Amino acid sequence: MSSTTKLNQSRAGKVFDVFNVIFFVVLSCVMLIPIAYVFIGSFSSSGLAQLKFGRFTLDAYDVIIHSRRTMTSLLNSITLTAGGTIIAVIVTTMTAYGLSKNYLPGRNFMMFCVMFFMLFSVGLIPDYVLLANVLHLKDTYWAIWLPAAIGSSNLIIMMNFFRELPASIEESARIDGCNEAQSFLHIALPMSKASIATFALFYAVYFWNDYLKSIIYIDNTDLWPITVWLRQFIVLAQGTILEEAGDFVRPWMPSTAVKYATIVVSIVPIICIYPFVQKHFTKGVLIGSVKG
Repeated sequence: MSSTTKLNQSRAGKVFDVFNVIFFVVLSCVMLIPIAYVFIGSFSSSGLAQLKFGRFTLDAYDVIIHSRRTMTSLLNSITLTAGGTIIAVIVTTMTAYGLSKNYLPGRNFMMFCVMFFMLFSVGLIPDYVLLANVLHLKDTYWAIWLPAAIGSSNLIIMMNFFRELPASIEESARIDGCNEAQSFLHIALPMSKASIATFALFYAVYFWNDYLKSIIYIDNTDLWPITVWLRQFIVLAQGTILEEAGDFVRPWMPSTAVKYATIVVSIVPIICIYPFVQKHFTKGVLIGSVKG
């Protein structure tokens, strides 16, 4: 019997396991309280103000469904997330596969650049000057997609995974006449579905939740994602930019229930993706994280 099994069967091990379960259950409940509050408040005529439910109603969701701006921003978020995730996954996997080969010319210099810019950022102003003034990407999603096309930590984990693939498989492919591109497409990618699914989820969550870069680079309100539109709802409710509201909202200020319903609508799509990649999540996170 191993020492780990003995520890788990000991009294101290059982107490520790029980403590862990209780702690994380309580922590999960605490984290779910704000989400439950917003969800319940979206069905309340009072928006659950002062913890009073009020009257059950679906008026807030009716407002959202018939709001052209809200539905347009939701579609914009889907476009932004889908396009950014596809670009990021393609660029990250291709770069990781190339850097996983020790015979790649300039590999050490490129790895140094990856590690350096993972630790140090050039700053917001240089980014803006490059993307907006030099590349003229203002009011396009490319200003958001390109800087996030490669996540350094994802790249390193993916690179280590490709390095752990059995060399005999690629050697067999070479004997059969496969080149590097064919080996990547027909051997490396099919064997890395778990990692790709996991990192695709990471990228999707990032693009869906990000609003700062959209505020900075997207001036065209027709291109605003749901996160920016939700921010405008909150600011409008505080009455600070009423003069700039224009035709973005109805003549009345957005109610608390409408804000809550918008929050629910903004988080449901990304939550619905998780069940499809859950079975790959644990395996995908651990693969490639052992060897350096």
